[in-house]
Amino acid sequence: MNLEVFTQFRLVFGLILFILGLFLVLSILPKRRDTNVTFFSVLIVSITHAAVAIALIITENMFLENLSLEDDSITFYMFLGILLLAVLNPIVYKLRNKTKRRGSSYSFR
Repeated sequence: MNLEVFTQFRLVFGLILFILGLFLVLSILPKRRDTNVTFFSVLIVSITHAAVAIALIITENMFLENLSLEDDSITFYMFLGILLLAVLNPIVYKLRNKTKRRGSSYSFR
């Protein structure tokens, strides 16, 4: 039984997970007027980090097949966490920072 595990990409997955976790915290905080975190920035960071994670998991899988090594379940769980946070961040930002709609200024008087 081969017990070798390919873990070279675990650091990159951990860094991406940390950045998306940071953006989740920034998304939960209420938006102030002087903030630089917008919905567009949260969306772009989520999309790009998810794309990088997908490319990395595909590359790692090709390395594992070529070298006949065992897969790493921790890296796969980190990948799933990245995808979850990438989907969750824009949703949380939109729900948390909803603009309150004002009623009509029309008056019957």
